[in-house]
Amino acid sequence: MISSSTFLLLPLVATLQSAPVAAPAAAPERQAQARPEAPRQVEGMPKTPATPAGVVEVVAAFPFVLDAPYEHDMRKDKRTVTRGHVLVLRCDPAYLLRRQTAEPVLLAGAETVERINIGFDSGVLVALVPESKAKGEDGVERAVDPVASPIYFATPELPERVDAAWIAAEAAKARNAGITAPALAADGRGAEQRFADRDALNRALADLVDRHAPTEGECAAALRGMPPR
Repeated sequence: MISSSTFLLLPLVATLQSAPVAAPAAAPERQAQARPEAPRQVEGMPKTPATPAGVVEVVAAFPFVLDAPYEHDMRKDKRTVTRGHVLVLRCDPAYLLRRQTAEPVLLAGAETVERINIGFDSGVLVALVPESKAKGEDGVERAVDPVASPIYFATPELPERVDAAWIAAEAAKARNAGITAPALAADGRGAEQRFADRDALNRALADLVDRHAPTEGECAAALRGMPPR
């Protein structure tokens, strides 16, 4: 005997069997890797000063050579470095304030500069510039002397967005602004120094921080590989 409940279920079963089956949703296409966002002014921080702006003076400079290379990561196309220059730069402290976003990129000629200390209190920045080469009017490629090149703060940007095209565009702005090589202090040029590796170079940089930015003892200690107090 068939119960009344069975008759009630039969139309529902027929409806379910005849209903079209929905196709599975197509998987969304993989999005291309997003480019880093452009830097924004952080609320509560002093406004970023106008760029381009040249440094005030080269206090000291000397070329260096390393037996073991290190990686220069202050630009999109990272480079392996065994030669370069150590620079001690007197700057407007407004450009040395550390921010929670992109900061004005420091350039020397066509190369990005690695800041070693902060320099805001002293107005003096210890920095590294990897060696770069350029062809002269005679077509011969030679190492660029950063001391004889414009050294300036360019548009605020993130290191991973800085490449040769970006640097070329900033160099054009600097030329239009009349920025040239900064003044060099008397006896500012030093002889070439050789180091075993970046750690040995860092210890020399620590001595420069102690001398020119004495309030930044923690930076000097970190460069020497000493634990914080």
